[in-house]
Amino acid sequence: MATETARPHAPAPPGWLQHDMDRPQPPRVEPADGALPVAPPSDAVVLIGPDGSGLGNWEADSGDPAPWRVEDGALVVEPGTGGIRSKESFGDVQVHIEWKPAAEPEKDGQNRSNSGLFLADGRYEVQILDVWDNRTYADGRAAAIYGQFPPLFDATRPPDEWQAYDVYFRLPRFSDGGELLEEARMTVVHNGVLVQNNEVLPGTTIWLESLPYEPHDGGRIGLQDHGSPTRFRNLWVRRIPEREAPPAGYARFDAADLTDAERDRLVGRYAREEGGFFVIERLGDGLGLSMPWRSGVLPIVPLSPTELQLQNTAGRFDVTLDAAGAVSEIAFTMGGATYRATPE
Repeated sequence: MATETARPHAPAPPGWLQHDMDRPQPPRVEPADGALPVAPPSDAVVLIGPDGSGLGNWEADSGDPAPWRVEDGALVVEPGTGGIRSKESFGDVQVHIEWKPAAEPEKDGQNRSNSGLFLADGRYEVQILDVWDNRTYADGRAAAIYGQFPPLFDATRPPDEWQAYDVYFRLPRFSDGGELLEEARMTVVHNGVLVQNNEVLPGTTIWLESLPYEPHDGGRIGLQDHGSPTRFRNLWVRRIPEREAPPAGYARFDAADLTDAERDRLVGRYAREEGGFFVIERLGDGLGLSMPWRSGVLPIVPLSPTELQLQNTAGRFDVTLDAAGAVSEIAFTMGGATYRATPE
């Protein structure tokens, strides 16, 4: 078994001081008109409905019942009561959330309708903030991965309109001994505009300075109370699985040891019934397949004198020999189809 090797990571975003007001602001992109709310797919876990329902899916950070209120089709922050977290935990996720800032034109900077979407028990935050005509530090504006990455574009809508985030998040991976193997990654789409492009997070997000990773699993989704009655609706989550690995022993072929004569009789150019041709050629001490429409030579594994298998592709050749022992036809089966060819 291969030995896991810990990967280094930076305790803070490279290049920029955190919360630097001189860090460039993202360019403006006008989002297209989009119909909200967006209906969840069939496998989604709906934590807040399109009408703001679902308060029972949440609890206070203390574990008490969630102290926020449902009002006029939205789940609304009750300022001063603290954040809420989902009762259910999640790992790698796609999260859709719609939010609307509180009407607070008298406030500015980080004080204007500030909230946040938290992942993995509060470790990673996508900032929620009214930044319409409201300058703040770039890594703390709406759709920022807080304190780390400003959005690539400013796609915010006016404060009297609903906003939407689609967040794609992959947890960090740790060895059995707790060493970091792979940093967390995040992609964010704001109002239909890609604003965070598979960013590699240097650590957990927090005010003033990102913290180094500590081993953890998944966790609950959180919404922040930062003193403003920000509104939420239509928050749904899809669990994203790991890609399925092949079973043990998959694609391990028992290669036959062909004689030079058995190899040489297979070498040649074969005309396909559909047009075009295959070429079987010597590749070192073995055999390879080439085709005129693709570059490179594909290694072939001989299973017997009349059965050949591509080494890295689920493609197989069955060879028919005539009475004299010469090749009369090859049949190449791949992807559910069979292509027949004869020697030229």
